[in-house]
Amino acid sequence: MDRITDSFLQEFSQERQLGHKKQSDQFEAFSAYCVISSEYDGEFDPVELRTGGGNDLAVDAAALVVNGDIVTEPEEIDDLRARNNYLQARILIVQAKTTSGFDGARITDLADNLCDLFSETPKLPMSDELRRFKELIEKLYGNSTAFRKGSPDLVVSYVTTGTWSGDPHLTIKVSAAIQRLEGLNIFETVTFECLGAREVQALYRSAKNTVEAEFLFSNQVLLPDIEGVEQSYIGTIAASEYMRLISDSNGNIRKSLFYENVRDFQDYNDVNRGIRSTLQEDRLRGRFVVLNNGITVVAREMNVVGNKFTLRDYQIVNGCQTSHVLFDEKDQLDGVHVPLRLIVTRDEDVASSVTAATNKQTLVSDEDLKALEILQKELEAFFEAHPVEKRLYYERRSKQYSAVPGLEKTRIVTRPQLVRSYAAMMLNEPWRAGRYYKELQRIRGNDIFKPGDVPDPYYVSAVASYRLEYFFRNGHIDGKYKPARYQLLMAIRNFAEPGVVPNKRRDLEKYCIRLAERLWDPNEGPRLVQSILPVIDSAVQATEADGILDRDTVRTQNFTDLILKGVKSIPRI
Repeated sequence: MDRITDSFLQEFSQERQLGHKKQSDQFEAFSAYCVISSEYDGEFDPVELRTGGGNDLAVDAAALVVNGDIVTEPEEIDDLRARNNYLQARILIVQAKTTSGFDGARITDLADNLCDLFSETPKLPMSDELRRFKELIEKLYGNSTAFRKGSPDLVVSYVTTGTWSGDPHLTIKVSAAIQRLEGLNIFETVTFECLGAREVQALYRSAKNTVEAEFLFSNQVLLPDIEGVEQSYIGTIAASEYMRLISDSNGNIRKSLFYENVRDFQDYNDVNRGIRSTLQEDRLRGRFVVLNNGITVVAREMNVVGNKFTLRDYQIVNGCQTSHVLFDEKDQLDGVHVPLRLIVTRDEDVASSVTAATNKQTLVSDEDLKALEILQKELEAFFEAHPVEKRLYYERRSKQYSAVPGLEKTRIVTRPQLVRSYAAMMLNEPWRAGRYYKELQRIRGNDIFKPGDVPDPYYVSAVASYRLEYFFRNGHIDGKYKPARYQLLMAIRNFAEPGVVPNKRRDLEKYCIRLAERLWDPNEGPRLVQSILPVIDSAVQATEADGILDRDTVRTQNFTDLILKGVKSIPRI
């Protein structure tokens, strides 16, 4: 392994707390991170997407990206369909080897194995991880009537530490592999890429950087000085140039840019059909600039040279619907211009007020604007205010901490992770935690991120989740219990601090501090969780699961009730 790749691998392993793993295992997680980050802008745990081990069919990692989000539970697919009225998917497969070259036999074998994996009746034995991934694929294709723009895309990446030189023999093998996979007739496109050291180094650098885009903004006016705003412009931009802001290097729309836009793309409702028809009709296309309300972009860094603008760490806070329709019609944008408001500020209050104001103009409800309230900033500050050894990092913006050197990435808590952990631990609803997080937040909208909430319950929920994953990663808990991770979070609270969660602020703060201290304790934390495992085993035996702990077992209210009942009988420690 060359010294650059090796240094990247060491940095990655340190940040992900994988130093105790074999180099081959580290490289599989590293390769998964590099490849999947090129398709998904948000923070994720590549270890959770690994499938390597016995009966892995030479697949070392696999990810399913649906409507721009990584999906790990079948319920999320149902929620995304209900929420967006469509499904658009990319299936990502990674094979990673530390060898210094590429092997034609591996290419052929991988294609053969994938043909079996994606068949309706696979014959090859599969690991538990692959079986769970297969469940996701089956759920996805079970919703094929909701596919937009055709079937899912398949991207297969074969990663080594060598050099890909386009060897004719290997190129023929790759072409044959693509042809075999295309022959299944279930993919819109099939890509099979061989990535060597240079390619994976470039992907790693890109994954560590915040979002950046360069574009021409000729028709603009610099606005007068505004308190809290470094620079601001208003004008119109060619729609083809605007595509540079919202497209990634693979030509996909950057879903993470709309993280602070409080409403998802609503598919082709009446408003969006109107936007599309304007773009599709020659006589109306030129009027788009006066018919559309436009786009608002908030950036934290910008360079300007003449009419060439470079943005870094930016969000599209208003214009999600327009952006998605423009992206879908990107082949019909000649002569189309878009109103653009560009604001550069590092003041979080200014950024939040701009987002709130622009979304109010589009009649987004007060409930949808909860993500903008002061609690979000309080959570970020509260998480970071703890001593280093007990510090977590709440990510309010996509890739907010990705470029921070030396920061353990396992300590980053994303909004989806926090919503799920809080629902499981504090609301006793672990069976719902596998849902798409925005749908879960909608269902329990009056109980999650309420104005005036104290940050302590959110912090202790994040601590419990972080420590639980740490115990899994370091072998303190058998990985077979991973399907019940949310039930474990619920059980931890009910066992360590039984009774009703206090309502009074001071009592609630003390309650959460006691629980967090026990979880952080290097001896008591693992012992606390180990005490609960027999209850999980008993609950599995009491169900009709044939003693198997899997997704189907943990999804039911009955399983949750069995655990709550069992926790009450455990002797206190």
